[in-house]
Formats: sequence, structure tokens, C-alpha cells
Amino acid sequence: MTSATDVVLPLDLRGALAAFLAGDAVPGQVRAEIGASWRRSAASGLKPDRFEVPFDPDVDGDGPLVQAARPVLQQLAVDLSGAPVAVLLANERGQVLDRRVPDASLIARLDRILLAPGFVYAEDLVGTNGMGTALAQRSAAAVDGDEHFADALTTAACAAAPISDPRHGGILGVIDLTSLAEDASALMLPLARRAAREIEQRLIDVTGVSERLVLQRFLRDRRRAKGPLVFITQRTMITNAAADRLIEADDESLLRECATRLLSGRHDEAARIVLTSGTPVTIRWEPLVDGGSQLGAVLRLAPVADARSGRPRAGDRHPTFGWESLTGTERSVVELVAQGLTNREAGERLFLSHHTVGFHLRSIFSKLGVNSRVELTRLAIEHDTERAPHQSDLVALGGGR
Repeated sequence: MTSATDVVLPLDLRGALAAFLAGDAVPGQVRAEIGASWRRSAASGLKPDRFEVPFDPDVDGDGPLVQAARPVLQQLAVDLSGAPVAVLLANERGQVLDRRVPDASLIARLDRILLAPGFVYAEDLVGTNGMGTALAQRSAAAVDGDEHFADALTTAACAAAPISDPRHGGILGVIDLTSLAEDASALMLPLARRAAREIEQRLIDVTGVSERLVLQRFLRDRRRAKGPLVFITQRTMITNAAADRLIEADDESLLRECATRLLSGRHDEAARIVLTSGTPVTIRWEPLVDGGSQLGAVLRLAPVADARSGRPRAGDRHPTFGWESLTGTERSVVELVAQGLTNREAGERLFLSHHTVGFHLRSIFSKLGVNSRVELTRLAIEHDTERAPHQSDLVALGGGR
């Protein structure tokens, strides 16, 4: 007979979430990607019992993403005919652009949770969900029932995969399959991944021949790459998700210069540079050719873990907490937020989307141990005050009497 101590009870996810919000750690039984999403949702100031989905009536229903996705959505809806699963397409902000619901009985349930065109399901706005979490972590995500952050979404299950722009590697949007939790299937996630790849392929087909070859090679190598991968041609730079997390906009000129040196034969098979964030990386490369024509270079980056500058020192690791752990972009975000700018206003100054600014802000909160913009502003002021020279220092430097 099985004793009471041998019985393994299912994890109470809602209880685990409540305990986490009360100050406990996320239990180890919670899937890692869900725990990370709960932390991001909490850092955004969300509450499980408050469910507010922003609505933007300006839906781009005929843009390049929708045009490329439309045939894929139509075929997927046909394949799922009669199944209680909805097919949705959202842009890079998490705004729903298209919805196909083969099962009519599911429409009313989706309307009740505002999962319809125009509504924005970004993770920092509505909490853990398939579309928003896939966009936030830049990889496919599945969220089932009680794994959702918002109480209102616990009756649903969703699986989503991001759609990359094959020209530069950025995220264009996400495709999502949603059902009621009791109707969820393990096939939803692979179906979403396959649909995302088909949409990316259709985006490739509208480009020129040489660029199409580069994009096809990138998509092939991206699926096999185990680290940061960068494709550089004369006109474009394409990065996979790992490289996108590592490099910043200012690094493009640095990587282009490195690629030019490598392709000219003025360097061995590996090179080493220091990114604008201060992170040193080793670069292994190979030429990107079509027949006898050289189209560009494939760069594989490997961060040097034991150094923070071009001259490595034993035991000198890049900090992961505190001011020294902030990247250059994160420091710029702190400065603008401390001035009272919104995410959108800061994004305009930094040439970033407000969603990207929000991502940086969540990273800053985690690194500095704060939970709000007010706390961040106070900390930034204190930090600037500590860095400012004291009056006695100014006197010594001739700055006072």
C-alpha cells in the first residue's frame, strides 16, 4: 500500500504565486520560464486580481507582417477546423492584429478576456501569457491555466512563437494558439513554431535573390546555433536572440569593422573585441559566399567570462548587481527616467520602442533591487550625489575659495 507520505500532490500554482507576491521565493516546481515571467510581471507593478487590457484601435491590418502571415493563418485555421483552438497574430507590441476561431463556441470566451484585434497583450501590461511572454523572452512560450499571472486568464491555455524579421533579426510579432485550459494540447507549441517559421520564409520570399540566400542561411544556422550568432552583409546585420541580448546598437559599426578586417585576411580565424557595454568577446568567423561571390561574414560570439575589459584579469568578473552591472543603454534609461520621462518619451530619445525601454527598465529594477520608478529616481539622485566632488575637493582643485 502507498503511505500518505508517498503521495505527491500537484503544485498549487495560485498559492505559489500568492506566496511569491507576499515575499517568498518561487517554488522550484514552477517551470523556470513561468517563474521568470512572474518576476517580470510583479516588477511591472501588476496584480493578479487586476485585469486591464489596453486597447489600441489603430490596427495595421494590411502591413507586411499581416500580408506574409495571412495564408499561413488561413491554412492553420483550416487544419484546426472543428478543434477548440484559436489562431492569433500580434505585432511586436503584443497588439492583436488578426484572430481566427474555427470553433464558434470559443469566440465568446475569448471576447470575455479581451483577446481580440486591437487589444494589447504585452507581458508588462497583462502579466504572464503566451504572446506577451514569448515576446518578452524572445523565444517560444507555453502558458497553461494557473500558470498565468492574471486570475482572469487561468481558464485559458496558450502557446506562442515569435516571428523574426529575416532582414535584421528583430522581432516583428508573434503567432499564438489559444484554447480553454481543459482543451490544451501538447501539439499547440510545435504548431505555433512551425507557423512562425513559415511566416518568416514568406517574408524572405519578397527580398532580392542575394539577400534571400543570406536570410535562408541565417534561419538554417539560427536553429542550430548554441550561442550569439551575427550575419553581416554590406547592407544588413542579422542577429539571433542570444546575440541580440548581448550587443547594443552602437556595436554594429564595431562588428562591421571587425568583419572587414577578418574578410580582408588581416586576422586569424578568431578575433577579440570589447563591446560598448564593456563586455569582451571572442569572435570566430567564416565567410558567407554564394558560388564565387562573397556576400558577407558569419560571426559567432563568445563572451569572455573572466574579464570586463580587453585585458583579462584572473577573478575579475562582470558584476551582476549594482550600478556597475548596468549596460550603457541601461544607464541612459536610468538618466531619462530620473528626469521624469515616460517609456515612450525615453524611447524616442534613445531610438528604441517603448516596449524595449520597458524591458531595460525591468532589468534595471532587478540589478538595483528596486520595484518602482520612484525608488529608481531616488537611488539615481543619491548615486549622483555620491559621485559629485565634495566642497573640500573642489577647493583643493581650485574650484572654490
